[in-house]
Amino acid sequence: MADPTRTARADGATDPPTVREWLKPLESAGLRRTTSAKRVGGKAASLGRLLRDGFPVPRGWVLDARCFTELVDQQLPPGHDLATLIRLSGTKAGVDRAARARDRILSEPLPEALSAALQALWQAVEPEAPWGLAVRSSATCEDSEETSMAGLATSVLGVRGEAGLHAAIRQVWASAFLPRALAYLAHAGVRDVAMGVVLQVMVRAEAAGVLFTAPPPGLEGEHWHAGERLVNATLGLGAPVVDGAAAADTIRIARDGGRVVASAVAQKRRALVVGAAGLEEVPVPEPRAEQLALGEAALRQLAELADRLELGGKGPFDVEFAVEEGGGVPLDAAHAVDGETPPRSPEGAAAAGAPSPAREASAEGAPSPAARRVWLLQVRPVSGGGFPEGGGPDTIWSRANVGEALPGAATPLTWSVARAFSDRGFREAFAALGCRVPRGARLVANVHGRFYLNLTAFMRIAAQVPGLSPRALLGMSGGASEPLIARLVEQSAGVSRSRFYARLPLTGPRLLLRHARLEREVAAYEGEALWAQRALSELDMTLLPDDAIGTTLRSVFLLLERTGTRMLHCASASLASHLALCKALERIAGRRASARSASEEAHLDAPAGRAETNVEHLAQVLAGGVRELDSAGPGIELARVAELVMQDRTARERLLAGEVTWPRDLPEGPARDAYARFLDAYGDRAVREAELATPRWREDPSPVIAMLTASLRAAPGDPERALARARALADREMAMLETRVPRLELALLRALVGRAQRYVRLRERMRTWVTRVLGMLRRVALDIDRRLRRLDPSLEPGSVFFCTYEELVTALSSGRADVGHLVRLRRAEHLRDAARPDPPATFIGRPPPLVLPPASGVRLLGLPASPGVVEGRARVLEPGASALDAVGPGEVLVARTTDVGLSPLFLVAAAVVTELGGPMSHASIVAREYGIPAVVNVPGVTLAIKTGDRLRIDGDRGVVERLDDRAAPSPGVVAEGAHGGGAAPLAAPPG
Repeated sequence: MADPTRTARADGATDPPTVREWLKPLESAGLRRTTSAKRVGGKAASLGRLLRDGFPVPRGWVLDARCFTELVDQQLPPGHDLATLIRLSGTKAGVDRAARARDRILSEPLPEALSAALQALWQAVEPEAPWGLAVRSSATCEDSEETSMAGLATSVLGVRGEAGLHAAIRQVWASAFLPRALAYLAHAGVRDVAMGVVLQVMVRAEAAGVLFTAPPPGLEGEHWHAGERLVNATLGLGAPVVDGAAAADTIRIARDGGRVVASAVAQKRRALVVGAAGLEEVPVPEPRAEQLALGEAALRQLAELADRLELGGKGPFDVEFAVEEGGGVPLDAAHAVDGETPPRSPEGAAAAGAPSPAREASAEGAPSPAARRVWLLQVRPVSGGGFPEGGGPDTIWSRANVGEALPGAATPLTWSVARAFSDRGFREAFAALGCRVPRGARLVANVHGRFYLNLTAFMRIAAQVPGLSPRALLGMSGGASEPLIARLVEQSAGVSRSRFYARLPLTGPRLLLRHARLEREVAAYEGEALWAQRALSELDMTLLPDDAIGTTLRSVFLLLERTGTRMLHCASASLASHLALCKALERIAGRRASARSASEEAHLDAPAGRAETNVEHLAQVLAGGVRELDSAGPGIELARVAELVMQDRTARERLLAGEVTWPRDLPEGPARDAYARFLDAYGDRAVREAELATPRWREDPSPVIAMLTASLRAAPGDPERALARARALADREMAMLETRVPRLELALLRALVGRAQRYVRLRERMRTWVTRVLGMLRRVALDIDRRLRRLDPSLEPGSVFFCTYEELVTALSSGRADVGHLVRLRRAEHLRDAARPDPPATFIGRPPPLVLPPASGVRLLGLPASPGVVEGRARVLEPGASALDAVGPGEVLVARTTDVGLSPLFLVAAAVVTELGGPMSHASIVAREYGIPAVVNVPGVTLAIKTGDRLRIDGDRGVVERLDDRAAPSPGVVAEGAHGGGAAPLAAPPG
């Protein structure tokens, strides 16, 4: 029998009279004019229809949107209403007014009569709501076919008591004033909006998640077919799935019959529940963490509910759900997850016709599946949501390559700097080539705080240059499947090259001259930058007045722009030299004698449509072994520190005992001196170093210590040997070419290889300078932060990172650093962005709010980034810099993106695999320099692979293969028959 505390009560007669005056029963929403969507909001009206149609929806109430409108009219100054703010969206005045309005909404008390109604409601419902109430937004434009506030407005879970309800309602109302919500409404053509509020009894969720009844536009493909539904689920509350704060299982269900087609189980180590003090995370026992969150009964109910929702041709829908436990140990009782324990399904079982994981879901002593019920929390059209700035329904967006430099949500200061930095750099680089950049073209956009490149606009501009095709560029940067590349080719078709050819007599010689002078220009820049770095280090910024610190900020920002422009010039030269090398290799490919001949590899697991991959990969190998590569420096130097620590017993014991942070914590001697020199040379680096809010190693060396600890577990090795491997492989390939290539062509080839190496070296040197100047900018920002907090003690440390560069310059030059309201506004929006799931690396139109399933099967395909074939156990790295010391020698590093700040671990690992990045990314270049196999751009690999899985990594062909545990070799063993002699890891497993 259904839980009576959740059963809808159509007349609301059991509610106290005080409650009925202000809060209408949810099942009445949308039923009549007084509870229409214009009065209660789209979400409430949708839930009301679901209840009346017999769908399982938790009991709830709705607060009329007129309460919000009256509060705005009575308590906000003129010009701070949402209609005005939508009209001013994107302007300085609009952001300033929105911030002040939000502060007022959060601080003003609710009407006394409403407070009394909330108090009466809580007193009546408290016995029925052990996990409290969920307070959700219900905007008058929400959850329609045209607009959706998903991820923009706020929901507050586990709310208890009158005071809690007061605060939650104000939070929901205030979320309408966040800049991204206002920008979305303006872009959608919404002129005004009001905010209703839904209050629902919380489901005591054993599991929860999101169901997508069909693929959103642009996501249909090999990972998700048109005839399938997709479920993202986890244990406990579904907020971590909806907001992306936790790993989620992905389950593909056939539309016809509800059969489980494929599933991928995430490692769910913690579950979010409502405890005595509110939301809290509880540990999940190891066996349960490795099993599907949903069992057979829940999946069957979800399939049936999806069928009912789409009756009459409606949909597709984005459905949030929760599975309520009907017996067993509740999640919050023992702070551990119990209940149904579906076994982890063998990969590919569904495809092979074996029973699906759902059908196998049973455990001795588990509560009956019939005792569980799936509750619908909200249902909205998948088509809702806004387009990123500068894009439309057909625009292709990607962060596959830029995501390596800046993964995750950027703070407002970082975004404002990076946007100016990149936009100017791209435009100058295109202008140097003679390309016309359309006025108003948006090449980069902020998508939920993430940095995305407008591939459609970028490729249409690049197509003006012969040879810069989408296929050529994306083959190096990664991030696009063959259908997307074909779509980009179609979008770029017909682009005129007449302007390029007309300007070629002028731009061609100028570009060649610039490339010839590039080395001298970089040397001249370094002299200027070293002087600026030294001057800033000697400056006591605490003595400067505000306008002077503003001048210092501007000067460092301008230095960063010059640094970025110079780096892009080097990157452009590196790209051109690589393409020229590939063209030369294509012409002589039939005559080369190599272990990687096209005839041998054409049939081997190369990604479909990548016939040119072999030539590109050979070009990468030939250009490997670059000496004095800046990006390889931290790993080499840290390996040398590890050698010296290993020779000092006291230093080794202190470090392994966790007693070392700073050089002074080591005993005097060579190890201490070497560690001090390392921090002095690389102290401006960090994991996720492009984010200005990230502490540098000089401020917090704990990531360095973690990587040093991991290095100590490996057998002693010579770092120079790793560098020699890459050079030896390049020399061997060149020697093979010498046997078939005529002398003249060979001389040309050697010259092209030398140019490619030289420009890669320059590119990586300028990449290092970008990091150094970002460190300088951070130092100035921290001094500004101190000033802001002195003027406004209510501000938290790090508030400066929630202002834009322009706002800081204005505040400092005017002498009125009144930015507290802006900081609070931007901090709230950043927290919301950071909690959202990462959108797919590449998408069309709107960013879909889901976790895509990984490829099924034992082989995962990506792009070859560094040659060699090796086997080892997987070590999946969580985002950020956590648990770096857990990496063992000979393990395969598997990560969403491999930050250059993690490159010292490459010398401990046997191989590297990433979801993002391309063969020409910084991390790929470092992997080739160290001589370890690497495969990049493997979709969903961090979900498909678990720590401890045994893998074979083929860096020659871009293949990641899952192995069984039979006849397992030692970690890091080079597979027999490895192409190119493989790449034995520097750190062999300890004997």
